[in-house]
Amino acid sequence: MESKQVSFLPVNFVTDNLQEKLTSHEQFSSSSDKQNTTLSIITMEGVTQYIPKESTADTLKKMHNIVSVGSTLLITYVDQDCFGATTSTPPSSLSVKTQNMMQLVSKVGEPWITGFTPGHFASFLQQCGYQVQSDTTLSDYNEEYLGVVGRKLSEEEMICAERFVVANVI
Repeated sequence: MESKQVSFLPVNFVTDNLQEKLTSHEQFSSSSDKQNTTLSIITMEGVTQYIPKESTADTLKKMHNIVSVGSTLLITYVDQDCFGATTSTPPSSLSVKTQNMMQLVSKVGEPWITGFTPGHFASFLQQCGYQVQSDTTLSDYNEEYLGVVGRKLSEEEMICAERFVVANVI
């Protein structure tokens, strides 16, 4: 999606230099310009489970350095409870749908390798310069947002593995 307000910038979080890619983009305004108070929305959905924690931390710290204080981070992560003794073997306590999904992404060469507990993720974000405003599950989202507009998902339609976080740059 391209517009004057929104740009899509594909990034490989393990190999690309995020700061260089962003700051060279024609629509990007860096917070290093002390006169710039433009707030940004950073979206990292469906990323953290596929890359090492160090890559997530590096990405978040680089973003923190180039966006204005008060900007918003929308990020998802997979709860550590989704992982068994190894990342390729989900625990039997998970729903069959979640187990099947984790096995499928591993078979296609995109295994989930990183999970967090809610408390650890909040601390992790704090260390990267962000303050968590909310940390919710798909069930929470389903009740609070989808249910009130008559679009509530049934239990059969949900795979409750990811958590949804809204945080602010501090």
